[in-house]
Amino acid sequence: MNTELQDATQATKALTDLREKYEQGLPELETIDGWWRWDPQKLLLKDPSREHRTMRDISETPWLRMVVTTLAQTLYLDGVEFPDDIDNTKAKRMWEPWNRNRMGAKQIPLHQAAIAYGSAYTSVHVDADGLAQITCHTPMRALALYNDPACDVFPQLFLAVIDLSDDTTAYEVWDAWNVWRFQQDKGGTLSLMGPSAHGVCDAQGEPVCPVVRFGNQIDLQGRTPGEVEPYIPLAKRLNKDNYDRLLAQHYNSWKVKTATGIDLSDLDDDAKEKRKLEMRQDSMLFGGEGVQFGTLPETDLDNIVNAKQSDVDELAAVSQTPATAFGKMVNVGDAGIEESRAGFYAKRNERRKTFGVSHLDTLRLCAAAEGRMDDAANMGLTPVWADTDTRTISQAVDAFGKAAQMLGVPKQCLWDKIPGVTKTEADSWREYAEAHPDADELAARIYGGQLQPTSE
Repeated sequence: MNTELQDATQATKALTDLREKYEQGLPELETIDGWWRWDPQKLLLKDPSREHRTMRDISETPWLRMVVTTLAQTLYLDGVEFPDDIDNTKAKRMWEPWNRNRMGAKQIPLHQAAIAYGSAYTSVHVDADGLAQITCHTPMRALALYNDPACDVFPQLFLAVIDLSDDTTAYEVWDAWNVWRFQQDKGGTLSLMGPSAHGVCDAQGEPVCPVVRFGNQIDLQGRTPGEVEPYIPLAKRLNKDNYDRLLAQHYNSWKVKTATGIDLSDLDDDAKEKRKLEMRQDSMLFGGEGVQFGTLPETDLDNIVNAKQSDVDELAAVSQTPATAFGKMVNVGDAGIEESRAGFYAKRNERRKTFGVSHLDTLRLCAAAEGRMDDAANMGLTPVWADTDTRTISQAVDAFGKAAQMLGVPKQCLWDKIPGVTKTEADSWREYAEAHPDADELAARIYGGQLQPTSE
């Protein structure tokens, strides 16, 4: 059953409950945000000096940001398709809200947030011109409440937090009919600015809370873990590896000169310390009778470097991220490269499935908001993702050319699969080919026209 807030009292109570749940989960999200946005938890040091703190700070590396961005950079939605849409008219009409709302750019931070935190949201409402408007939300500033978080397509209530200024915060509570807007000043005074209808229903014309969740991984209990939180302990180890290497590199990466038998009995303690400070790495040592010189070897950094590489390999394995994303190059052939990226491609394809369904739900809400109920109810819509596989254009053209010649696949259907060619470009090529047929195509059309039955 869809939730409707009847009056200001119910809306205020709903806001109070949603804010409580939102604030309970915010510390965990802030921790995740720190590790994703290169501000991780600091290593604990015992009696650190300023040098130690400096080395600790420069040892921090945004390892988990690479896990998120490497995956997000393979998720670019380029278009949609209908199975019976010969002239691409339905797909273009369905795609119009996407272009109008500049979702080609907005999808990137939307996917990044969903991958990093575990979930992100889009909301749809009707503007003054009767057109659908899409807004993207991060869970750092939003919360959706579901009856069944594992199965429900739309939430019962949705909270959006908007920072208007340093002193003023706006809250939006969405239900199946309205958006209730509140404003709170720095003194904590909460004011209801008034409800407004969002004007969106589902394909059956039933009012819904027009919010779609993008889940990184949703299990049957409704849990949505992201690609940062599970790997925080491993990222801590990697930062510790960097810190240990910097310590050894800073203090023990050169040979230590020693001298025994020097008579300093005529100096007090302060003078002895001053004499030590005057010694530098490039100082030349001289001594009299009985003085012996020697060196102590520098610390071998190989074990520390190998330990770090082991942790990098472990992060790549458990997160299904290619080792090359962390700077490791492997001298193997094409087959070996494909095998090393098989787990990453499987992970990418899984996200394309879940994110694709969410994008289609968003576009169907847009169609319903604009009164295109047939488009909203069409479940044959499929997403078209940009090809981001690591292969050269010559390899792709050779493979697709063989598919056209040996398997009879229409070559026009292969154009948007060429690396670097978007669906929009391929559609324009198809339109040009339709308007400017070559000799073989023109002859085929004339011959086909002659075979058409004529009516007396």
